[in-house]
Amino acid sequence: MNSSLLFTIANALAVFAWLVLIISPNQNKVIPYLRVLVAGLFLGGLYIISLALGFGNAEGNFGSLESVRSLFQNDEFLLAGWVHYLAFDLFIGTWEAEDGWKQQIHRLILLPIHLLTFYFGPVGLVLYFLVRGFKTKNFNF
Repeated sequence: MNSSLLFTIANALAVFAWLVLIISPNQNKVIPYLRVLVAGLFLGGLYIISLALGFGNAEGNFGSLESVRSLFQNDEFLLAGWVHYLAFDLFIGTWEAEDGWKQQIHRLILLPIHLLTFYFGPVGLVLYFLVRGFKTKNFNF
């Protein structure tokens, strides 16, 4: 399997899923598909396949930064690491959209949060928690 091709496919699918999430007129109908099918089954499945293909072909582990760097010199493990980000960031984005709807946070306010979540994961999540806290006047999550 070509890791570069799988990387391109995963990225394209993630960008498409984020666009659907952001521009869909009825987010609540698309969220389960994006969360389960795209983030869960497709990206999660690709993650598992990448790990399986790289297993036994890479040096390193998660015990130190140097060991992780060594591990990620294997294309399959590098792909798995990237797909891990794509899957979890999309999952968090769908949660932000769903919870934002419940908390009556306007979609235009969620737009920069979604962009930050897509590009910088935890930065978007922290911003979402701050916006949610100020909106609900409750920082006890």
